[in-house]
Amino acid sequence: MHALRVLEFDAIRQRLGYNCETPIGAALAEELEPSFDAAEVWRLLEETREGMDLIARQQPPSLGALRDPRQALDRAKKGAVLGGDQIFQIADSLYAMRSLREAIKTKRTDYPVLWRHVEFLPDHKRLEDQIFDSLESGGMVKDGASPHLASLRQKKRSASQRIQDRIQSYTTGSTRDLLSDPIYTVRDGRYVIPVKAENKGKIRGIVHDTSSTGATVFIEPEEILQLGNALREIEAAEKTEEQRILAALSAKAGAVADEAIPGIEQAGFVDFLLAKAKLGYDLKGTIPQPLRSTGIKIQGGRHPLLDPMVAIPLDIEIYAPNIEQSSNPAIQQSTGSVLITGPNTGGKTVAIKTVGLFALMAQSGIPAPALDVRLGPFSQVWADIGDEQSLQQSLSTFGGHIKNIAAALSGLKPGALVLLDEIGAGTDPAEGAALAQALLLEMHRRGAAILASTHYGELKAFAYNTPGFQNAAMEFDVKSLRPTYRLLMGAPGASQALRIAERYGISKEVVDKAREGLGEQQQSIADMLEKLDLAQKQARIAQGEADRRLADLKHKEREAEKKLAEAKEVREHAHARAQEAIEAALREIRLEAARLFDELKRAPDQKAVGKVRQDLKGLQEVGTDFAKELAPRREQAPPSGITKGMSVRIEGYNQIGTVVDEPRAGTATVQVGALKMTVPADSLRPAAAPGPDHRRAEANLRLQKAQTASTEIHLRAMRAEDAERELERFIDDAVLAGLDSARVVHGKGEGILRKLTQDYLRRHPHVKSFRSADASEGGDGVTVVQFR
Repeated sequence: MHALRVLEFDAIRQRLGYNCETPIGAALAEELEPSFDAAEVWRLLEETREGMDLIARQQPPSLGALRDPRQALDRAKKGAVLGGDQIFQIADSLYAMRSLREAIKTKRTDYPVLWRHVEFLPDHKRLEDQIFDSLESGGMVKDGASPHLASLRQKKRSASQRIQDRIQSYTTGSTRDLLSDPIYTVRDGRYVIPVKAENKGKIRGIVHDTSSTGATVFIEPEEILQLGNALREIEAAEKTEEQRILAALSAKAGAVADEAIPGIEQAGFVDFLLAKAKLGYDLKGTIPQPLRSTGIKIQGGRHPLLDPMVAIPLDIEIYAPNIEQSSNPAIQQSTGSVLITGPNTGGKTVAIKTVGLFALMAQSGIPAPALDVRLGPFSQVWADIGDEQSLQQSLSTFGGHIKNIAAALSGLKPGALVLLDEIGAGTDPAEGAALAQALLLEMHRRGAAILASTHYGELKAFAYNTPGFQNAAMEFDVKSLRPTYRLLMGAPGASQALRIAERYGISKEVVDKAREGLGEQQQSIADMLEKLDLAQKQARIAQGEADRRLADLKHKEREAEKKLAEAKEVREHAHARAQEAIEAALREIRLEAARLFDELKRAPDQKAVGKVRQDLKGLQEVGTDFAKELAPRREQAPPSGITKGMSVRIEGYNQIGTVVDEPRAGTATVQVGALKMTVPADSLRPAAAPGPDHRRAEANLRLQKAQTASTEIHLRAMRAEDAERELERFIDDAVLAGLDSARVVHGKGEGILRKLTQDYLRRHPHVKSFRSADASEGGDGVTVVQFR
């Protein structure tokens, strides 16, 4: 396919192959071609999406051990005995397939497409284990493969050791003086000793070799010969047993070949699918979202074969004719095919190749590097890019282009993507422009989405005036005389040939003469295009500033909403704390009343009855004072000033406090009973100093707390939130009662309640210290608190 070659799709295949772990996957990568069936395209992309999700969530097991033992399995099926290394590869492959299946099986509802590919992979764990127990990774049969082999290996080691011991005795014993060197060596698998030629009759044995001088003969002593023969018999038996084991394992592998061979092929295919996902991550690619029409929309796209640090992001959208209108803004705003103009070396060809390669990748199931891609799959991709000159066919550059375009026209289908670089170039400008216009109209009439580049001014006007076409320009910085490589949709661009020529060293006089040679109309058009380009640039700057201010406004709105939510949370928290304080006070009053009534029932005489009644009267006074504290008060206007020592009320609280320090930075520190709080100054309201009634109520309440406060609380078996609430009430009561110390019984368990207790005590301002109790006091299950 010509488009695959000129768009360098082979480089994508090569990168895909690098990400494959198996030979089968790499072979599939080499043969990859895009699909032009819409349903198939979305299936391919869904496979890749699931693969990327699988890799992100849980790294799938490696398939590197799947080395394609299909031929070995086929031979085993026919009864051949395989080598140990081939059998081990089969076990490796069985293990890789089973691991892959199990990894996806646990999440099969999340990966339905991948699960269909691995659901029927074979599972022969018993055979895997038998092979791994019998063979080393290099294929050598292990000692434990059979009891008989283990026995033979032990005999072999013993026989070898006896031979070495006996041959060593010749180099160290009485025969040492008969040797030319006190060493032994191995010749043709036989242990021999170097005997001086004149002494060869003194050692019985077989001469296996002679030195080059004839002064030394290498003799295998007779007893070593007998031991060696015994060793050879053991080795032969060992070889026979190894072959028996390999034959048995080969037969078992052959028995599962009908399942294993297609399983290996399927696992290799899954490796190929996962390689697409890995390449997508490598490219920082995105899975395309569907369009309701044929076309492609790219936001922030970068050519996948260029350095991402250098490539300029591309924003473009192209649609085939007869787009179905819908509520989708992208479809309503689309104008179809695009004609790119602008300076040479400005990036037009790269932009065209980027769009073409994105379409091929997406329709092959490969994510392309962009912030966002929307796709309505194309029915074909045609490309005429670069120098199409052919010496063999005697074709000029123009002829080569026309040959490609003719082939495209003859086979063009509705919904095709046609990419044309410098359409109509290479011939007379007037004829070339006319021919290009006719070709564009014909391709558009036949339903193609077209992306073309040109320098012809006539085609800029054509794209502006023809429905279904729009201009786009490669931006050019007239100050630096350099292209920016940014594509600007909606307006034609000037070729800037004279400016570029001047930049590359053509003298100003020559450039001025060339400019004089332009017709007045052409100069006016060039000036108009430059002014239009400048206006668009200014509009983009203004739009950018408006977008920035809008984003800043939205940020401030979010901050305001956040602060309102925080204020609401503070009010709700204050209300909850007040409610808890009320509940605690009422509970204490009820408990004290119950105690007094109980004493009243048991009073032995009138004097005791009078005392109880006096206590009840005091309790009534406490309740009356508490009710007064809870009475609603009309809000006062914010004070003009709050000063140190002033008696104040805190908004949301009924207690009267005293300002400890002069307010600073809008906050003030207030002492309320035993508590000291820092609050916003505008939440304070002046209040009269506590009178004798208030002090008497407070004293009575303290007295009641002192009479009823417990020095120990039990939190065991409570939920954490219940335990923290009870602990808070207990500590507050203990402080109010003026206790010096208390015990918190939280139990040992998992240490959760102990940590909760000690964390709370560490924060409390009236806790002087705390410690775990001694063993006699309860040990780690109790925390002892000391108050200030």
